[in-house]
Amino acid sequence: MTTELSQQQLDRYQRDGIVFPIPVLSAEEVFFFRGAVESLARNCGEESLKRLDTLHLFFEWAYRLISHDALLNAVEEILGDDILIYGTLVFYKTPHGSSYASWHQDSFYSGLHLSPSTSAWIALTASNRANGCMRVIPGSHKLGSMNHVNVSDPNLLNRRGEQVSMMVDESQAIDVVLQPGEMSLHQSTIVHGSNANQSDEPRIGFIVRFVTSQFTNRDWPLLRVRGDADCSRLNLVQPPVETNEQRAFAAWRAFNNNRSTG
Repeated sequence: MTTELSQQQLDRYQRDGIVFPIPVLSAEEVFFFRGAVESLARNCGEESLKRLDTLHLFFEWAYRLISHDALLNAVEEILGDDILIYGTLVFYKTPHGSSYASWHQDSFYSGLHLSPSTSAWIALTASNRANGCMRVIPGSHKLGSMNHVNVSDPNLLNRRGEQVSMMVDESQAIDVVLQPGEMSLHQSTIVHGSNANQSDEPRIGFIVRFVTSQFTNRDWPLLRVRGDADCSRLNLVQPPVETNEQRAFAAWRAFNNNRSTG
């Protein structure tokens, strides 16, 4: 699967701040990666599960997904062949759950808008209106970085409860409907969110945030997946090497516990 983007798709990405659907995974690959996520979810306790961060630093299967040629070929059309991973995130919405994402921009806390970046949202299940697919305001990326407020709501998927402080005209929103194995690519300043899952099945999306060697944060752990640009001023880390899933799980959980309390 080459996954080269057409000029029409690239124009849409620049105009709307998002392009979809882009096929990246075969049915067999979807089955494998979804199985890996659901195995991890069972270890975490599905009932309380909402989001799984930084899997690419600890699990070989997650690294296999983020370095998938079809994925990187599409990203290269936007960023060129100098590609680093800023972060990964799985949103796991349980059936008839109450988790949702408020209207926000990825760039608010991350600074992704300060250097070239793009985010992939990979569907490991169908993602549609019924199960709370991502929704975006096309063209809102052109407004630049917006003010946000932090909202205290246990149902929010946003890590800090962030949401844009401006009123969002939801009549302008579009649903990012994806079939399993398809993805979207979106810009860091596009305003987006999602509703709760009202269906009988889980909704699982694997998000990958890509940057280049122009990234400005010298301390953030980055993983190179394509290119050989000079990254000597950046904090490059190595792909995961732990093959024992339980040890990988323990290391991942400790890392995220320290991150949330640090």
